[in-house]
Amino acid sequence: MVGVWREQWEQEGYLVVPGIFEPERVQRLLALSDDIHAQWIKRDAQTGKPSDNPDATSMRHLNHADYFLDRPEKHFTELMDAVADELVLGLCRAILGEMPLFRCTTYWFNPTKTGQDGNWHRDTQFAAKSEDDERAKLEKAFQESAGGIQMQIALVPSADVEYVPRSHLRLDTPEEHHIRRADNFAHSRSNEMPGALRIPLQPGDAAIFNANGLHRGRYHTDKLRRTLMFTYTKTSAPFFDYFSDQPWFLRPGHLAPLNARTRAFFEPFVAAYRGKWKPEVREMQAV
Repeated sequence: MVGVWREQWEQEGYLVVPGIFEPERVQRLLALSDDIHAQWIKRDAQTGKPSDNPDATSMRHLNHADYFLDRPEKHFTELMDAVADELVLGLCRAILGEMPLFRCTTYWFNPTKTGQDGNWHRDTQFAAKSEDDERAKLEKAFQESAGGIQMQIALVPSADVEYVPRSHLRLDTPEEHHIRRADNFAHSRSNEMPGALRIPLQPGDAAIFNANGLHRGRYHTDKLRRTLMFTYTKTSAPFFDYFSDQPWFLRPGHLAPLNARTRAFFEPFVAAYRGKWKPEVREMQAV
């Protein structure tokens, strides 16, 4: 099975794994994620300010220590054990060809005010200074078979992810470029993307894709979305940015509640980035 996963990943840029988490675990993660989301609306742990935008569709860093200050220890371990789950990491190893390095947790949800289809993009465009710079980054990624893993695990039935298979291997066609970038991204929400594949998921299913490929989400008020996303990269290629900037990992005893196997997975993450993390400013909330 490992060979099948690796082959589809390399050729298509995505794969779907049914039932990566069992129903009971899905229900626990749904309740936990919704609790963290409710806290985030009242107070984003990173900014200290409310995140009450009715058009919001995602929150980052569910694993921030502040979301577990007055919660049972099992809530923290439930989330961290899921990120370091043996099957999850086995899939990542099969895809990457080496041990994955943690990067980020994200929660996707439907807006409550304005619904719309998302914009077609490649994640490289957000880190590029120009279109030429992005082209260079993509060509380098193609040569090195580089790119992290986005693993979206549905907690409710979902068909909110679209992907263009094999687009992780090449630059945009003229039609794709027109939709993704032309006229200052004016057409990026088009429903006419050639070759687009919508990925239906049942609770516990995982859609895993290379974010260098063309993809987008769907965010409609009348379509319930609750998706937990784990992001990983190669241990040999750590990349520091907002996603990996998680200085709360340096709090004394932060990893102590975790079992030995889960703790061992997160320790390389701390080792890779601790020198880049700035001390936290925590006067916004007594801890």
